[in-house]
Amino acid sequence: METTTNSDTPLLKAAELIEEKQQVDGKFPVISELLHASSSGEYEVAIPAEWQVVTKQRLIPLPDALFEQYDLLECRCFMGLFPEIRRAWITVDHRLFLWNYEDESDFYSFEDQEQIIVSVAMVKPRPGVFVDSIKHVLVVATPLEVFLLGVGYNIGRLGGARGDGGEVTLYATQISVPADGVAMTSVVGTSDGRVFMSGNDGGLYEFVYQSEDGWLTKKARKVCLTSTITSYFIPTFLAHKREIPAISMVTDDERKLLYVLLQDASIKVYWLGTQGTEFILAHHHRTISNSAALLCPQFNEGTDATPFEIASMHVITSRESRTLSFVAITSGGCRLYFSTVKRMQRFYENSTLPTLPVREPDVFEVVHVRLPPDSQPSLGGGLLQSRAMRQMLNVHTAFYRNGSTIMAHTWNEDHDSIIGTAPGCAQILARIARQPRASLVELSSVERIEGRTWAIAEIGLSEDNYELNDLVTVSSTPTRTFAVLTNAGVTILEKQRPVDMFRALIAQPTLRDAQLQEFITTYGLDETCAMCYTILCTEEFSQQMVSIQVLNAARRILFEYGGVPHFAETSAFGANAGRAAAQTGNINTSSADSGVSVAERVLLSGRHNGLVIYLSRALQPIWMKHTITAQVDNVSSPRLHVGISTSDLVDVQERLRRLQHFINNNQRFVPDQINQMPVQPANSNRSAADATSCWQVEAASLGALYDLIIYSVEAISFLCLLADFNLPTISSNMPVGQLKTLSGIEFNQLVSGERGRLACKELILVLINSQLKQHMSIDSLSDVLSKRCSSMFSAADVSLYKALESLKLAGECEEGAETNDLAAEALNLLTDIAGTLSIVQLREICKSFETLGQFGAVVTLSLACAAQSDPNNEAMAFWNDNAPENDSREIVYRKRLDCYKCIIDMLDKRKDTALNVKNLTSLPNTDGLFQFALYDWLLENDKSSLLFHMHGPFVEQYLIIEPRSVEKTDMLWHYYIHCEQFGKASFVQRELACSRDYNIDLSRRIEYLSLSISNAKIAVDMVRGGQMRMTEFSEEEEINELGTILRENEDQLEIAQVQLEIQQQLRSIDDTHANALDRRLFTVTELYDKFAEPLRLWDAMLLIFKASNHEDSQMVEEIWRVILRTVLDDTQRTGLMAVASKVANLGSRLYPSAAAFPLQLIAGILVELSQERPNEYIVGFVGDTLVQARVLHWAVFEVLNKLYMKNAAGPQSNSTVAEFLAKEVASLTISWMESNQSGSIRDIVDSPNLVDDGMPVMDLDSALSQYIINATLNNNIDLKNELQRAQERLRRVF
Repeated sequence: METTTNSDTPLLKAAELIEEKQQVDGKFPVISELLHASSSGEYEVAIPAEWQVVTKQRLIPLPDALFEQYDLLECRCFMGLFPEIRRAWITVDHRLFLWNYEDESDFYSFEDQEQIIVSVAMVKPRPGVFVDSIKHVLVVATPLEVFLLGVGYNIGRLGGARGDGGEVTLYATQISVPADGVAMTSVVGTSDGRVFMSGNDGGLYEFVYQSEDGWLTKKARKVCLTSTITSYFIPTFLAHKREIPAISMVTDDERKLLYVLLQDASIKVYWLGTQGTEFILAHHHRTISNSAALLCPQFNEGTDATPFEIASMHVITSRESRTLSFVAITSGGCRLYFSTVKRMQRFYENSTLPTLPVREPDVFEVVHVRLPPDSQPSLGGGLLQSRAMRQMLNVHTAFYRNGSTIMAHTWNEDHDSIIGTAPGCAQILARIARQPRASLVELSSVERIEGRTWAIAEIGLSEDNYELNDLVTVSSTPTRTFAVLTNAGVTILEKQRPVDMFRALIAQPTLRDAQLQEFITTYGLDETCAMCYTILCTEEFSQQMVSIQVLNAARRILFEYGGVPHFAETSAFGANAGRAAAQTGNINTSSADSGVSVAERVLLSGRHNGLVIYLSRALQPIWMKHTITAQVDNVSSPRLHVGISTSDLVDVQERLRRLQHFINNNQRFVPDQINQMPVQPANSNRSAADATSCWQVEAASLGALYDLIIYSVEAISFLCLLADFNLPTISSNMPVGQLKTLSGIEFNQLVSGERGRLACKELILVLINSQLKQHMSIDSLSDVLSKRCSSMFSAADVSLYKALESLKLAGECEEGAETNDLAAEALNLLTDIAGTLSIVQLREICKSFETLGQFGAVVTLSLACAAQSDPNNEAMAFWNDNAPENDSREIVYRKRLDCYKCIIDMLDKRKDTALNVKNLTSLPNTDGLFQFALYDWLLENDKSSLLFHMHGPFVEQYLIIEPRSVEKTDMLWHYYIHCEQFGKASFVQRELACSRDYNIDLSRRIEYLSLSISNAKIAVDMVRGGQMRMTEFSEEEEINELGTILRENEDQLEIAQVQLEIQQQLRSIDDTHANALDRRLFTVTELYDKFAEPLRLWDAMLLIFKASNHEDSQMVEEIWRVILRTVLDDTQRTGLMAVASKVANLGSRLYPSAAAFPLQLIAGILVELSQERPNEYIVGFVGDTLVQARVLHWAVFEVLNKLYMKNAAGPQSNSTVAEFLAKEVASLTISWMESNQSGSIRDIVDSPNLVDDGMPVMDLDSALSQYIINATLNNNIDLKNELQRAQERLRRVF
């Protein structure tokens, strides 16, 4: 047995040891795997009486009255056994006696008919014919009729124990059929009530009966199954062929077959159909002896010297083998194994394959010959090869079941030899260890009994629950007992298991060490120690009144011969490396001497390994069974049931308690330094520290096994308690989800797995709730749980249930003060154990508090549960790490969220009645995860305004952390405004405006920029006034930082407005491009290259030139000409008036940008356009247009004057344009003075040359004088007069 150190808990490791051993036991080969060759005959005959396979326990002589009847020579007498009712039957002529051999002298006599009885049989009744108390029917055959007797059998007061055979009553049924002179030599029945009979005329008959006569059928009739239709019309004396009579018959209820042995030693196989209602001859094997001889050359039966006869036939159950179905035992003691499946299917006998279907047999052939053992132990064992030896056997009666064979061999006229054989488990396991495929090795023994054997039967067996491996059945099944009926009485035989042999061995007055060592060598130290535990701890041996000598010997052998843990050293490159690795633990070091890796592992003692073996077999009946199952009874909804019967649970528990008692009373069981025993071979170089390590490893493993025993005992007590409290009733209203969670848990999971632990707590809570619903105190239940299940029912559980009871009492109180006191008491109890509560429990308790109006208790308990469930705050670390996938911390994170949900659910119910700032701010604010869960809930329920009033340390963090959203970021700057942190609000608003992650339209981005500018200005003012500090930097540094942000925001706002202008222009022509401008803020370069220039958005191009202050006079001139020309040529517009409107519109947005609104260029274009459309021109058009574009009068005068001077003289002079410009200046002068009539234009400013809006009056007057002179020279009287009027008006004012 090996032990390993890993991350598993010791209890889980102990459970793994149990499962590993059970898996090893389950791999023992079935009988067909051991009989893989065509023949075999290897036996080991034990000479010592203690090692005999079958031992004679006692002889129960025939009562004198019966013996006298049997001894009458003139009487016809037959005998047999009915093991179903623990009776032997004897017929003497017409009388039938049922002898209770358990009571020795008690017998029942039936003499109600006068015909000689030729055969009797016990069969199962047909369903629905007899009352329920009749479980068996006795078939009695005479030459004249065959009739049925109902058998009533009541197990005695001792439950069928030895000496108590129960009571038998025979009932006349009035059901019979005529025999027509045919003697029914053999009668058998099937499990569904069919009765078959073989007559001495060679026919096979069926006794068909029913409860009443039918319209066309009688109540009982005899049907000949082997006759043809023509046989009914041919007289018997004319029939040429007579069928060979049958000797005996057996039925195979599993495979629906009937085997019939004929007098010529042939066997017929009848197929009864899938439903058991047919009768079809499937096979007739006539050459059985020849087939056996071909398979085994040593088989010599069937010759003239030794005629071939079959003594008995026996069915092999599918549990024993699915490919071998039948065994026939010959008079020479050979066993012939038959199969009804094809050869290829027999090669795949494996427990993982599905069960073979019930169908008509494909074949019926001999597949293996098992030669007999020696009938004389003194001659030695082994394969019989001498013809003289083989002729010594004369078997006339035999028995076979579950691998065990008992044959009655004629010793002399007055005695028989009973030869018993059974698989040698230790020998087979030893061969399996040496080679992958082992052959059958059997142990045999011989017992001489008095009288001639009539029948052999196994008694006390209700079902075929024995394993082929006798080592496994030590703790789960009793000793197999057989009854051998002779004319001298009934001899009781017992099949000795290895543990029985061991008990007999150590019961000797003087136990020789050589005998003990031989036994240990044969069965192994581990199995021997397991047998010691069996003797010391099993009730079966206690009932057998085991002597103190045997108990002391078993205890002494366990401790003195049980071995010690030690190191096994095997080179990693040695021949035994694999075997050592499979048997040892995992302590690894390296060899310093040779440099070769050496695997050093602890080999545990036989005492430890024997405990594992015994414990695994003791737990095997329930280990893998479902403890709780969900079943639908007579009600529509499923309910929980205990999945293991109480009798099985109690049986296992008793064995475990005896084992626990033994360990408690033997302090040497767990090793310590007091055990002065060597821990390694004498030639080992191991140190004392190594020895201590070995003992520590074994002690740890033994401690874990002991804990497993304790938990198993308590788990069984708990399951029995659930059964006592009627689990189906108390689980009737359980939610379906909880039913699924609690059902399907195997016993091993219940005692060692976390799921089982949680299920136990849930079930305990179910019990408590059922008590509380019935208004019953839980003190008594708590006491029972504490006594029976102390490890499952902890101090925390006690506090929990006391708190539940306090809550129950609080709900029943009428006074508020008392209710509050009880609720406070419950809360105090629950707060201390909050970490042990499951989420389901927490929810139920919180509901109870809510019902009582204790809303604060819900908050306190839920937060306590969250905190105690995560003492290291792993959930917060998991959250801070952005919740990585497949992280172990996620479990505790989810648990804490479930705890918070109890509070959130309560708030959700009260959000419309009692949710306000005061209530929210009173909630604890030290748990960050809870605060985040609360904030999430506020946002989901449109209660974000309440968040601004919660000044805890987590509000800002919650709004900052991922996942970010527009809503949370928008709330963040509102929160900053609420806290008067305008600088931070400005940063957040700028972030929103410039973000590419959020779906924000352009107008909102511009709004955010505007707000950011406003809040930055407020922040600057507050920093200067000492009212706010954003960082740890100085006041000047903070102002500079805010100033930088302010300038960047203003520049970005200007560009954003250009972007908005472009978007508005695109709305009417291209929605795709327009929508693209909502996604983010673009740079001026991106706006020009991606939108304005490709899409010929001329206005936008000018705005971009202004925003970027980029000067490109040629491009700008081209743009302006295109814009104004397009407007002028548009027939839908009003010519020069439309041009003036366009220039005014653009000027209001572009002026005074020289890059985008070059004044001289625009004035020149307006002059050109005016001359092109003289009919539309009005004097003053150019000047007025520029003034409407928000250009100051003085600037308009300067640009017009420059144009005049350019056209009045020089190489590019144009008198017509000069006169046009002179008129424009005159008109501008008049309009300027008129626009200032209401103002204080006469208030001369400090500079004598400037007035009002900066108009250079002296320059204007000088320019007018020059224009007048030129007009005079050009003889343009009208222009001259107009200029003089303007100058005169100017001079009157100034």
